[in-house]
Amino acid sequence: MCTIYATDRYKRRTARRTTTPGSLQRWTATVGVTALLLLATIGSVVQCQTFIRRTANVCRTDDECPVQAYCERYNSVHEYGVCSCMAGYFAVTDNNNTRRCLRAATDIGDYCLHNDQCQYTLSTGNSECRDNSCQCVDGAHYVEREKRCYKTSFLGEYCRLTNNCIGNDTYCRDGICVCTPGKHPNTDRNRCLHDAKLGDQCFRDEECVTDNSRCSKEICTCRVSHVLNEQRNRCLPIASKIYDLCEENIQCLYNIPHSQCRITTGTDGITAGRCTCASRFHEAGFKCVSSVHLNGICEVNDNCVDRDTGCFHGRCRCIDHMIEVDGICSGSLRLQRGSILAGLATLLFLVQWYAGFS
Repeated sequence: MCTIYATDRYKRRTARRTTTPGSLQRWTATVGVTALLLLATIGSVVQCQTFIRRTANVCRTDDECPVQAYCERYNSVHEYGVCSCMAGYFAVTDNNNTRRCLRAATDIGDYCLHNDQCQYTLSTGNSECRDNSCQCVDGAHYVEREKRCYKTSFLGEYCRLTNNCIGNDTYCRDGICVCTPGKHPNTDRNRCLHDAKLGDQCFRDEECVTDNSRCSKEICTCRVSHVLNEQRNRCLPIASKIYDLCEENIQCLYNIPHSQCRITTGTDGITAGRCTCASRFHEAGFKCVSSVHLNGICEVNDNCVDRDTGCFHGRCRCIDHMIEVDGICSGSLRLQRGSILAGLATLLFLVQWYAGFS
């Protein structure tokens, strides 16, 4: 943004391009200063405002001019001149339509009476005199390194200049405010935080950039609902029961002892993993229990995997009314055995009865 200081008569005088030696020298100097101002703004968005220095008072001596003004003459031939504000001052019009010279503010917070005092240095349109103090307007912020007010753009919003982007370590890239490499926006999108990965030092949760991570004891770790993967660079969700989705065994083992993550490819070509029981274990009530065969040592009935078996006195045995035949439990053979015993008992009775008559 540039600011050009001029007078009403200056515009007419430069338009005529007076060729007297004195006026030509002053005109050349003025053009040179203006050119330097324009060159200084190359690479920035330029918005110019004219601040008037002449008070329009006709004068012959400096004493006839307002405070902080002097009598300016075109050359020594003219008897009269026009009152102009001193360097660092400019003319403003009071309520009674008279002009006086006010000092331009040089920094944020300087004392002021008029908006132009602030805009002289701090930026036209983005600064104002509020409660007799130069401040940035709402929606603008002060950039210390530039000593000026700029329209505020938060991270992710449109920008024209890097100075529009609020917060340190920000810059305008392709018209959008972003953080410098190695940093990311905070929750309010008004500040950039250092990227802290798993195992890195941290001071708040939002510094940790890994998904589902948090800051615990000043170190980035996985949240309580997640577990660190084998490569220690990701946080994976913890499975709560058998058949939950998984990628690695640790997800299943965290809550389900004796489980594993089984990766399979379906008929649709999609590969996915689910928590299943490990070898020599089977599922019972969405948990994994050890598999025990007939006559093996057991703790509960769920251990016994063979048909028609249960845990009796620490061993897997055939349930009631069944007997073990060739390593399996059979009910029909037990009934047949009963019939044979009943027949033998009858035969014995008959033998004894016959012997009694002999």
